[in-house]
Amino acid sequence: MNNNLPTKELVIAIVERDDVVLMRQKPEGSSPYKETWYSFGCDRIPNQDDRTNIKNYLKDTIGIDVEVDNQSITPAFEIKEDHDGVEKNFIYIDLICKYLSGIPKVPQGAIRVEWIPKDKLSEYDIVPPSVKLLKDLGYKI
Repeated sequence: MNNNLPTKELVIAIVERDDVVLMRQKPEGSSPYKETWYSFGCDRIPNQDDRTNIKNYLKDTIGIDVEVDNQSITPAFEIKEDHDGVEKNFIYIDLICKYLSGIPKVPQGAIRVEWIPKDKLSEYDIVPPSVKLLKDLGYKI
């Protein structure tokens, strides 16, 4: 981390159902990555439990209900340019979510959502923070 940069905290969800993971695809050329496949995430809300935050985000944004696993994952860090063009420290609070119900809808800024078989993830151009998290969780990607 660079103490001279502003910091942005995001809560990230890996949504699992059986042997598949729910991912979203953004249009080619969407910043900040050249890759187009992302996990789901939202801004961290001060004074709100991260598990409640991500459950509410997934329900409101893509229309699904999840149960958040209590597995503890060490937060990830990255320095990159944000959508506003300002370089920032990014802190990712990663959570594993088990799909319960709902039909996933395409969120704003994405072109589709897809349940991807865990053994096919390496065939997708997934953004680096999601790749790192998936590898840390033992996925073969």
